[in-house]
Amino acid sequence: MIVAASRIDKSFGPTAALSSASVALRSGEIHALVGENGAGKSTMLKVIAGYEQRDAGAVTIDGRPFAPRSPGEAAANGVVLVLQELTISRALGVAENIYIDRLRDFARPWGQLRRRRLLEAAQAVLDEIGSSLSVSDRLESLELGELKILEIARALSHRPRVLLLDESTAFLNTAEIEELLRVMHVLKERGLVVGFVSHHLDEVQRVADRVTILKDGTSVGEFDVKQIDRKTMESLMVGREARHVFAAPAGGGSGEVALELCGVRFAEARSPEGIDLRLQAGEILGIGGLQGSGGHGILEGIAGERRALGGSMRLFGNRYAPAQPHDAWRAGIAYLPGDRTNEGLITEFSVLENLVMTRYPRTGPIFDRRKARSAALRSVEEFRIKTDDVDTPCSRLSGGNMQKTLLAKCLFGAPRILLLNNPTRGVDVGSRFEIYDKIRELVRARGMSVIVLTEDLIELLGLSDRIIVMNKGRVRAEVRREDAVTERDVVSHMV
Repeated sequence: MIVAASRIDKSFGPTAALSSASVALRSGEIHALVGENGAGKSTMLKVIAGYEQRDAGAVTIDGRPFAPRSPGEAAANGVVLVLQELTISRALGVAENIYIDRLRDFARPWGQLRRRRLLEAAQAVLDEIGSSLSVSDRLESLELGELKILEIARALSHRPRVLLLDESTAFLNTAEIEELLRVMHVLKERGLVVGFVSHHLDEVQRVADRVTILKDGTSVGEFDVKQIDRKTMESLMVGREARHVFAAPAGGGSGEVALELCGVRFAEARSPEGIDLRLQAGEILGIGGLQGSGGHGILEGIAGERRALGGSMRLFGNRYAPAQPHDAWRAGIAYLPGDRTNEGLITEFSVLENLVMTRYPRTGPIFDRRKARSAALRSVEEFRIKTDDVDTPCSRLSGGNMQKTLLAKCLFGAPRILLLNNPTRGVDVGSRFEIYDKIRELVRARGMSVIVLTEDLIELLGLSDRIIVMNKGRVRAEVRREDAVTERDVVSHMV
């Protein structure tokens, strides 16, 4: 089977997302689409899967025209897309989320749900992909990566012939990524067409057979992965030779204590004992650890999203005890959450509305839209956010441009401390350069203090002045940049 999208055009208002772009996906192969944020990768998958209607061009399956008018019509014809952003309903259970669009298949003639059949079918799908999840798990207890696994299980429950994955590994921890790559290999051996978007070129090199590179909505070319190296891929993606991401040192710290935690435990943070943590002014402190090791709870606790159950916190020498996120923002602490669409941005709101949300520009007591628009335009330029207008809804942005909008929103209120939860998740290599440079600028020029939680070991080691490694809610080790610590050293403390 060959799924071919040829000379596809797709525009959103004045913005051309795709311009005569092409890709060919074959059964028994894993095909990667790579490119900078806004290059058109997600739009291409959405056109194939019926989420978007092309303006020009053609999609065929084995030479026959294929023009699904909806995702449901595409799924009925064996083509399923797992979207980049989460679509899980936390109001439903695990099994209901897997079969959310086909619950009627499990209904008795008089309408009552055959719940046992539903649970058995959903568990069979989870078991098929080797997941440790159970249909008895509560949604509120699941991590972000586990929710993404549910979405993949939902897609596979359709028994597709074509499986498309849009940045599906962006939300997964190391173990879950390995499991997903294994599943992709299994599906490939079964003869499925597997297409995926990823910004992690190491994943592309490990799992893909072929790669199509997109830039500015146009396909640069298709390559055998064995015949193209990472440096060439990066150069074709960004239109310039990629430089070393961590060529310069980060911050260093002034010695003044910006934030101090003494024996603090946070509600539902999986921390069996109190956490001691000290952050210097002008320092980048990294937190490493496997998903669920406790770092996420620490950031949420500092940001006022979890209650402190004991111990004490001090902010620049003064007692700090936020009862809600608003208290943290007022104290000069900004938090960039790991889930940008459910926690970070209101995607139905415009870029402008999201950017100024932390500090509304006013003239006297009245919101000043002229000032807000001017400030938003400066942020869009500074962070190189690709949008046709600041009044564009954030839902129309690519994932990476959403991430840059979220970072700009966090910095709009000029915080003294910045908390970053996986700041480059779902961000291309070019945008990563820009985000890293911006973090360094904040630390060096403004003396800002940064805590960064990341599952990317290269990012953790390259960006941090100092690293604490979490394991089962405890701080297992502390290492410094000058110690020449390696990825292996950090992993040894995580497991």
